[in-house]
Amino acid sequence: MTPKGAKAPLVIVISGPGGAGKGTIVSKLCEQDPTITVSRSWTTREPRTDDKKDSYFFVNDVEFNKHKDNGGFIEWNEFLGCMYGTPMPDSDDERDLILEIDVSGGRQICRKIPQAILVFIDVEDSELRRRLSGRGDEQSEIDKRLLEAGRERKEAKELNYRIVLNDDLSKATKEIYEIICRARLEGP
Repeated sequence: MTPKGAKAPLVIVISGPGGAGKGTIVSKLCEQDPTITVSRSWTTREPRTDDKKDSYFFVNDVEFNKHKDNGGFIEWNEFLGCMYGTPMPDSDDERDLILEIDVSGGRQICRKIPQAILVFIDVEDSELRRRLSGRGDEQSEIDKRLLEAGRERKEAKELNYRIVLNDDLSKATKEIYEIICRARLEGP
């Protein structure tokens, strides 16, 4: 619980197409600053070979829906046939919280937490195709993700996300950290 007069922790929404480098940047931000933590989402999709053990809570449809129906998610969404949900934040944690979610989830967060910081990490389509292929995605999956990336870019602009191009990992991470630091100074 945040003491009276103290600043509430920031909620930072990190969105972007699959393969844009969201997870890598979020990991670097958390390593760099112990006052930042990331929410671990739930998903009904199967783990990929590049998923870290603590990337997600991998659950079946029944478990996911039970948690959803009990109000356990601050946002949830279906993406390419799989369910994803962000658990309700721990009210006792005073660290700034990153939600690594899609833009539709970001829209839900905007309604609930209007002061949330929205950052969209993007890459050029040719680079995105290369990264998705490199992590082992099938061609049909890559095509779906590229199509979805176009939709997400449009929605991100409508929601006034700050757009960060990840053509240089260090530069993109630094730019996002500066956005967070400015928000801490400015407050809600």
